[in-house]
Formats: sequence, C-alpha cells, structure tokens
Amino acid sequence: MKLAFKVAAVVILGSMFFWLSQARGQFFLFGNPNIGKPARDFTLKMVRGQMTNMTRYRERKKAIIFFWAIWCPHCLTALDELNAKRANFEEKGIKLVIVDLGETEKTVLDYLAAKKKENKEIFLDIFLDVDSDLVDPYMIMGVPTFYFLDEEGIVRAVEHDLPGNYEELF
Repeated sequence: MKLAFKVAAVVILGSMFFWLSQARGQFFLFGNPNIGKPARDFTLKMVRGQMTNMTRYRERKKAIIFFWAIWCPHCLTALDELNAKRANFEEKGIKLVIVDLGETEKTVLDYLAAKKKENKEIFLDIFLDVDSDLVDPYMIMGVPTFYFLDEEGIVRAVEHDLPGNYEELF
C-alpha cells in the first residue's frame, strides 16, 4: 500500500511539474515578442489624406504608436488624453502615430465631426488600417494598445494604457 501511495504521489507531482512547465512556457503570450525588435514599417492612408509611411512620418523621433477603434470606450478616453497632451509630446520629441483598426474613413470622419460639434476637436493625424492588416505583425491582442519606439524604431515597450512614467519606457 505504501508503494502504491508513493507511486501515485510521484505521478501526481510529475504531472504537476509537466503542467506547470507548459503553463510557464505560455506566459510569453502576456509579453509581446516584438519588444527589442524593429517595429514593422507600414504605409496606410491617413484620414483626409494620402498614403503615408510610418517610418518617414516618425522622422527618426521617439514614437508612440496608438492602436484604437471607435467602438472601444477606453480607446476614446486615451485618444482624448493624447490629443490634450499633443503639444507636450511634441516638445519632448515624441511623435504620435495614431492607427484606427478595422474602421472605414467615413466612420472615423463621422466620429471626428461629432467631437468637433462637442467642441472637443481631435487635432491628431490618424492612419486608417481598414483591413486590420497590422493586428498580426504587431500582435494586437486588444485595444487600446500603445507601442513605444525609440529613435531607431526599436520597440521598447507595449502597454494597454498610457502610463504616467511613459518617458522611462523609451
């Protein structure tokens, strides 16, 4: 009986170790493997504009790429915050790259027009990723998502909100 108990204990402990090692291996999903690598370049249409390349738009400055959508209330709050602080970012040499995911230009323009009627106009340039082509390469698991790029275009951090200490992330 004691031998059976010992064997059962070893099997249970062994399976727990195996399960934990598998679970531990999946924690990478909570971090973004793009961190430490160059951000993937893209060229998208801008709202009320032309096709624009992100790398050229960034002008070799630090950048925050903000992925958002109108249906997301947290995104709208973050967009308002970025809009309010746009001059502060500019003074610090940080370029804001705002990317709307999965919505048409008309949808975004309607939203911007509504904000203007509320006297809360958005003064940010907005890239349109109508087909959500950037979701896979940027590993967007949800919006809002903020990518922090250094001057060389290397991804230094990926967050789901704009932390107060965002300058330390570069």
